[in-house]
Amino acid sequence: MTDLNNTKLWAVNIPEEPDSELLHPVPSQKIGKQLVYRLKKEALQAFPTVGQCIADSITFEEWQGSKEDHEKYLQENKNWWLETTFLGEG
Repeated sequence: MTDLNNTKLWAVNIPEEPDSELLHPVPSQKIGKQLVYRLKKEALQAFPTVGQCIADSITFEEWQGSKEDHEKYLQENKNWWLETTFLGEG
């Protein structure tokens, strides 16, 4: 049986400035890693001049906040990771 108190929570850092931090909770490690990969690729494609700097600032991290804040963010921002893109609206 898994101890739910030791379950790690995950977030993706999508900062507004390269040296800042703006963590967005994700529901699973898999979704977080996939999102980071996609956003890094999109940044390089969408921003030829500064794309590498943007891509380097996007990171996958363990959530250090409360479980309640993590859950609240996900409830208020359902499927945000599917809508977040650097490529504009399709």
